[in-house]
Amino acid sequence: MPTRDEWATFQKWSKDFGSDIVHVTVFGTHIVILNSAKAANELLDGRSAIYSDRPAMPALTTLIDMEWNFGLIEYGTRWRNWRKAFHAYFNPQAAENFHPIELKGAHRLLRNLLATPDNLVHHMRHMAGQVILAIAYGIDVAPSGDRNVESAEKAVGAIIAGSLRGRIFDLFPFLVKMPWWFPGAGFKKEAQTKWVPHVQIALHAPYETVKGQMAAGTAKPSVASSMISELNDKSSEEEIFTSMAIPATMYLVVLFRSRRAGYDRFCTPFLLPCDDPLPEVQRKGQAEIDAVVGKDRLPDFGDEPLLPYVSAILEEALRWHPVVPLAIPHRLTTDDVYEGWLLPAGTLVIGNSWGILHDEANVGSHPEQFIPERYLPGGDATVGTADVAFGYGRRICPGRYMGRATDWIAIASVLATFNISPARDKLGREIIPEEIYESGLAM
Repeated sequence: MPTRDEWATFQKWSKDFGSDIVHVTVFGTHIVILNSAKAANELLDGRSAIYSDRPAMPALTTLIDMEWNFGLIEYGTRWRNWRKAFHAYFNPQAAENFHPIELKGAHRLLRNLLATPDNLVHHMRHMAGQVILAIAYGIDVAPSGDRNVESAEKAVGAIIAGSLRGRIFDLFPFLVKMPWWFPGAGFKKEAQTKWVPHVQIALHAPYETVKGQMAAGTAKPSVASSMISELNDKSSEEEIFTSMAIPATMYLVVLFRSRRAGYDRFCTPFLLPCDDPLPEVQRKGQAEIDAVVGKDRLPDFGDEPLLPYVSAILEEALRWHPVVPLAIPHRLTTDDVYEGWLLPAGTLVIGNSWGILHDEANVGSHPEQFIPERYLPGGDATVGTADVAFGYGRRICPGRYMGRATDWIAIASVLATFNISPARDKLGREIIPEEIYESGLAM
């Protein structure tokens, strides 16, 4: 198995062997990688009843103490109940209620960029924290150095540590029961002493803040306050736990997303050395905004239908540098047959989102280049990012509508206000950021 840039390797294997699916075995575990939109749709969507389970991930659920993250739990009654609760707050119609919060976040982003333009990535991530804290908990964040955002960032660090350094526990679950000094079990001590406290703070602290605000009559509308208000003296422990887990899961998933690539990925193409006409892309987006919005106000969501090129820039950013290069594994619950191949129960099935979104058959020529025109009417792309970038089947990200809206208003606002270009060092040379993916879990 490759240890870095797995998505590119799997795509190469798929082309070398002339097959949409690639099968590998790791310590007796069957793993199937789906490298085409057709295979991903037919299996993970069309046969979702048997392809929606998750494999055991003890490094995250047990060692990091994240059994409350519904994106990681097994397919069953609890998952279905939590998914239903998520959908109530984050379906397409409900997600429109968050537009004022997202617009406020975009405007603060602009003020922060104006004050310290060299801190673009930090400001983008701060916007992610501001928006999701307001939506999930009704909490206003400080302009900088907010303790809730900082604690959640540390919890996100726990997720990354668990998915990278804790992999051995997923391969050999018996290590979870071994003492930390047992060969291979060293991460167990790190998880318990360094990471679990941050995860617990992220789960409990904002929730308790909302409860205190509700008691004082100062709580703002939020997912947490709405769920807490539905509790009563007869509520079960499961119902109380659900009211805590739902906002916390969305909170950390959004920050995890911004940490891995996040809203700042939209700016990345304009900062990397390449032969693509990226300054022209920026100018086209700005010209469209000037023509539709004018120069006397900032874009808002009502302008979106009239700004197709700006929307195409977002689509291309999601495609060119997807947050989720490899989807979290699905676990097959019964034997199945696909294209004449037997897939035994227990097989881990992974959608290669990066490979699908970098296949000329799906997105047209030059998939390595940043070309928003591929997503305009008459463009070459036949697979949209909505089909791939946010997951598959019943496990598709339920917060995708909110996430896309936040991305869009951030992009439109920045393009309307600033020119994006690399910073320069003391000698006047451009500082080019490294284009690096972190291997491991992608939520």
